[in-house]
Amino acid sequence: VGFPNAGKSSLLAAMSRATPEIAPYPFTTLHPLLGVIEYRDGKKVRVADVPGLVAGASEGRGRGHDFLRHIERNKALLYIVDSAGCDGRDPLEDLKILAQELASYDDSDLLSMPALVVANKVDLISNDQQRELLMDLGKVAEEAGIRSNSEVMGISAGVSGEGLTALSCTIRNIVQKTS
Repeated sequence: VGFPNAGKSSLLAAMSRATPEIAPYPFTTLHPLLGVIEYRDGKKVRVADVPGLVAGASEGRGRGHDFLRHIERNKALLYIVDSAGCDGRDPLEDLKILAQELASYDDSDLLSMPALVVANKVDLISNDQQRELLMDLGKVAEEAGIRSNSEVMGISAGVSGEGLTALSCTIRNIVQKTS
């Protein structure tokens, strides 16, 4: 889950054979998309790319209510934020809003789901900025009640592929624990 242009579709394309539309404008993804991460030993993990959430989604703003319904069916969540703030967004504030939207949705307990927090586009910020951001995102996740099962991870889904191998292993471990 993430805001528009955080890199959800780029991540799906980088880790599976799915071919989502990827473009530099918001709401390219209009419907949930599925992909499969395939591991060398034959294990497969299904992943879903849901359209970007916006503040107020839990109250029906945009098409958020429909998207949140899809999120409820997953075994685990991956929160993804744009670490470089390419659209003028603040990744820390985005994570807070995502957590608030999931916490506010119906009677569900989405925040209690096993989760990962991922900062995408780390190739666009310095190493010092990256270290500081990952620590700060971890604090925000904890304060927001996100049940993160690992440290916040930095990745580059669209350009360098940085961190994707480690992320793939972490996703597999979380799914195995919930099965």
